[in-house]
Amino acid sequence: MAHTSPDVVEMPIDPGPGTMPTYSLLLDWTRAETEGLTDAQLDYDDTHPDREWMWWSIRRQVSHIAWDALIFTRRRCGRLLWPDGNEPSPIDWDAHRLGPRATWDRVLDETKFQTLPQLFEMVALGNSWLTEVVTTQSIETLRSAVETIHGNHFWAYVITTLPRGAELVDDPPGHIRYTLEGSLWMVFYEQMTHIRTIQRLKEHQGLPLAVDLPRVGYLRLPEYWGEIDSNGPSMRRL
Repeated sequence: MAHTSPDVVEMPIDPGPGTMPTYSLLLDWTRAETEGLTDAQLDYDDTHPDREWMWWSIRRQVSHIAWDALIFTRRRCGRLLWPDGNEPSPIDWDAHRLGPRATWDRVLDETKFQTLPQLFEMVALGNSWLTEVVTTQSIETLRSAVETIHGNHFWAYVITTLPRGAELVDDPPGHIRYTLEGSLWMVFYEQMTHIRTIQRLKEHQGLPLAVDLPRVGYLRLPEYWGEIDSNGPSMRRL
């Protein structure tokens, strides 16, 4: 089986144990960093083209974390979670699809999911699905489930932080090949990166931080920790 234990936050170099992330930490950290914030603090943003990391407010960062927890898990793990096809519909999946036809761009429907309790509920749900996958499926299953997709510059950059499970391939050109193990670590690090962005938005407003966030995964890269103010690579296709 894949294994989890308290506070697993980094993909181990040694592949033997099959250790997987502790997804419940993500909601704990998000709650802690948003506790007590006013609406003005939650909705503060800056749309200057040189500060892309500030385009989404703290509230939208939380909404994206919820979107990611739900959309990724349904797309990548749906057959494992609901083999009979009887999947739940906590959101309108068609309105939240990935791509230009989506009604909502990588956030949840803001007419229905606006308050933090509503968003936290969706984060908890999506990450409970992820926890179910890593606690019920064997590591062999996670490593044997492989997908090849057209890559982009962002993915090509961030997968350099993984010791295994995701790689650029030449056949076909411009594609990235993932195992499900690698993808499950990537979604953990993706959510962590947005929690770090919440911290950066708080720092910009002069607000104290609540969590000593571990610098692992994507957060090892200077753009996403905030050591430099420049944007990371774009989502443009390779």
